This record gives sequence, C-alpha cells and structure tokens, in this order.
Amino acid sequence: MRPAEITKQILTRRRSPRTELHWVSRISMQTPGGTTPEQQFATVQSEIGGWDWVAIDPMLVRTSKGLRHGFTGALYFWQRTRSHIWCESQAERWEVLWLDFSGEVERLWAQPLAIAFGLDSRLAEYWHIPDFMAQFRNGSFGLYDVRPVERIDDRAKLQFEETAKVCNVLGWQYKVLTGHDIRATQNLNGLSVSRHDRCKPAPPAEALILDLARFGATRRELCLAASPSCPPLACAWVDYLAWHRQLTVSLNAPLTSDTVYTTT
Repeated sequence: MRPAEITKQILTRRRSPRTELHWVSRISMQTPGGTTPEQQFATVQSEIGGWDWVAIDPMLVRTSKGLRHGFTGALYFWQRTRSHIWCESQAERWEVLWLDFSGEVERLWAQPLAIAFGLDSRLAEYWHIPDFMAQFRNGSFGLYDVRPVERIDDRAKLQFEETAKVCNVLGWQYKVLTGHDIRATQNLNGLSVSRHDRCKPAPPAEALILDLARFGATRRELCLAASPSCPPLACAWVDYLAWHRQLTVSLNAPLTSDTVYTTT
C-alpha cells in the first residue's frame, strides 16, 4: 500500500485535450535517497497498449478507507504470482474468485491506473479508475470494472462506454463484471479452499479419481475409492481437481455426498 497523498498526485494533469493514462510504477520507486513514488502518464494511443505492463508493475492508484458496502477491504491471494489482490467490496472479491477459477488470467492488478478523459470525450475533465487490470494467458491485457447489474445507471453506462473506447484504442479487452448466481458463487468459494498445492492428490490417487469419474461418480464414491480408510481425507483432493477443471461439477446445485463429478 502507499501513503494517501500519492492519490492526490496521480491526476495532477487531469485537464488535457486528449485522454491520458496515469499510473505509479514500481520500477521507478527506488531512488538513491530511498523509496519515492513517481507519477507517470501517457496519452492514450495504440503503442501504449503494447508496452510491457508486467515490467512496469503498476501500484494501487486509489487508496480506500477499507469499508464499502458493509465489507472490510481484504486481500485475495493470487497463487499464480504469489501476490495479494486488493478487494474493497465483497462484489469485487467474488469476481476475483471467478477470474481465478477461469484459469484465463495470469496476472491481476487492483485499481492499477487512472483514465483522465480528454476534451474529445463525453466525460471531458472527468477521470475513472478501473477496478482491475489483467494479463491473460496469451499475453494480452484487459481492464475490468465491477458493478452489480442493479447499480448500473445511465452515469455508469456512460463511464463504461468511454472506458471501452479507451481499451479499443489500446487493443485491450474490457468487460464489466455484474455478478454470478449466489449459490454457484458460494459453492465455488467452498472449492477454493482446496485450490492450493497442499491439497493436490498424489499421482496414483489422482489417476484413480479421474478414471473413476470418466462416466460420472458421486463425491462419496470418489472419496471411498481414493482413501478407503479415511474418505474425508480425499474430499480436498476431489475439490482440488474440480477447482483446476480436471473434474466437472454443477455449481448451481447444493454440493453433497451424492453430487456427481465427471472428467472434463
């Protein structure tokens, strides 16, 4: 995290004839006199989208008081980069959970940059900080905003439309994440407990579970087969394989001992 005054510096050049990106890069933080944050900005153009943003590694642009919508800000552990993602609302945490489960996002940054809209935009002299920036498995980048569908009003639609135009110039993807089925999200949250490598089954147990699930098998059957002496021990193994999409399971129904799992 950064001192709160850095937020005031990020948009010191807000009134520009052309739309700009503003960010604070980690690679420019180290100075002979110590650690000094430095604001950077660039006019939105296609060349910017091709920069190596992984090397730039943008820091959190906006600092939050840590309480929004009755949710205390939390850090979600992103296993692929072994780093934490800042979530300032429960809706954001659920969306990060789904992005993690998708397996398509390699890196994720929270509130990484600010878009200062220029005079050619319908939001001239206003600014917007997208909730997340992602690098996908194919190396491309994209921005995400999180907003429950019932809270998307005309003002929000305009903001999202202008942000999409910026991403189109940059050659980035852009998507507004509006939420998922509550039951599916809660089931996925349960599976996520076993997503770490400590829950990965040994190769013989993994092969046994996947072979048994080829034509469909219940959770009880898989656990009994993988660990006859202690079936509950195999629950984490089954959940690990389901999280990593080696097993398919319906998340829209309650997960019980009779839930059927199949190989993907």
